[in-house]
Amino acid sequence: MSVLAGGVAFLSALSFAGSTSLQHMAAERAPQSARGPRLVRYLVRRPLWLLGQALSATGLALHATALHLGSIALVQPIVISGVVLAVPVRSALNRRWPWPRELLAVATTAVGLTVFLVASDPSAPTIAPLQAPAMVICVLGAVLAAAAGVIARRARDPADSAFWLGFASGALFGVVAGLIKAVLYVWTHGGWIAVLSSWMTWTLIGLGAIAMINNQHAYRRARLSASMPVLNVVDGVIALVFGFVAFSEVPRHTPLFATIEVLAFATIAAGLFVGSGLEDKHASAAYAPSGPQRASEVASQGDTGAHRHA
Repeated sequence: MSVLAGGVAFLSALSFAGSTSLQHMAAERAPQSARGPRLVRYLVRRPLWLLGQALSATGLALHATALHLGSIALVQPIVISGVVLAVPVRSALNRRWPWPRELLAVATTAVGLTVFLVASDPSAPTIAPLQAPAMVICVLGAVLAAAAGVIARRARDPADSAFWLGFASGALFGVVAGLIKAVLYVWTHGGWIAVLSSWMTWTLIGLGAIAMINNQHAYRRARLSASMPVLNVVDGVIALVFGFVAFSEVPRHTPLFATIEVLAFATIAAGLFVGSGLEDKHASAAYAPSGPQRASEVASQGDTGAHRHA
């Protein structure tokens, strides 16, 4: 079952990687005046963003399936590594060999992921989600997201603002991952009536919608590497905590194994930082306008545009 869950999680990671790239391309082209619902109305008319949403929906379905089949500690590290794991696929689509830095990003993430999964031994019996601990993590995630959102609004530098928006989105997406597993348990053991009457279902929908809108603002505010690494790292940490307190998914926690797990997760984070920077370069090379169009954009965007695409 763990092998199947890991395979489905890997397919989900690839779907999310493609979705992230397409959504970022669409969101960063939105006018600065578009905020909140206006930003969503702008994006839903963009085929690029809609394609990204289709991939995102596919990734979400696969993610939910993987969480149903395996533990959060197994599934979530694989899913958050999708940005880097998709690098060889992008190279194949571009009909070129991967660059040395791309191979470094893939190798770093793969090593960190493998060591983490082996060290933590993420296998635990599926139990009913513990209501009180799950609610505490939901509140904690919402508070962290709100605090990060306040810092983002006060930040003067677009990259700093995008970083904190990514932090906020990661906190919410981590909670959402735990709630997906919880709601699926409710559905398999109680049916749709139990799902519709559960507070976790409506919390999942509400926090998921806020996270999605918030993430579009992060994409638009600055380059992908400003928000994506911290989003994935915070997502993974919150999801792992959710699994620990709400599903009793206890990893190996002797001092030796705990140290190895922390170092392995830090290695995954390092690979994500390298990989997200490469995503920026691919987007700039493939979609940067030229000629009169580029000259017009430079004149209209000024220093802000130059900073966003640095």
